[in-house]
Amino acid sequence: MSETNPPIEESAWYIVYTKPRAEKKLSQLLTKYTLENYVPIRKERKKWTDRFKWIHTPILPSYIFVKIVFWRDKNKVLQLPGSHHFVFHKGQPATVSQEELDLLEEGLQKYADSLKVRPESVLEKGKLVRIVSGAFSGKTLEILKVKNKTLVVLRFPGIDTAITHEIKVDDLAWEELLV
Repeated sequence: MSETNPPIEESAWYIVYTKPRAEKKLSQLLTKYTLENYVPIRKERKKWTDRFKWIHTPILPSYIFVKIVFWRDKNKVLQLPGSHHFVFHKGQPATVSQEELDLLEEGLQKYADSLKVRPESVLEKGKLVRIVSGAFSGKTLEILKVKNKTLVVLRFPGIDTAITHEIKVDDLAWEELLV
């Protein structure tokens, strides 16, 4: 047997990267074809120009979890409209344990209002971020270094002098990241 097709016949949870905003439709198609899947969804209140509306949004945009035997069922998943590719890590398809998915679901059930998902890569040295609350609210500053998961040291751009300010990560506007 070749190394690209291992003889593993156990099903596991794999991560599929989807096309933008295709998570729920792909989940319906996978369910239709009896392939077990999971999309972590949270109910959010969004403001339109004339009203507020409750919508169901995935907390991990463009990701869906499928429980399959990878080498047997991968083509079934990839042929469905909305699926893009499987996520790989160190040359192997990335898997997630059932315990991790249960923990994610528990977090959604108990703490949906306060649960925030942000990619770790946004906290990179040199990125410009807009401060949304606290000191310097409304200003754009550059990330100098990340002290821990909750504090970031920022620098005022355009000033040669090193004036730094520590700020909580929650006070930064992630949707307004500037490159």
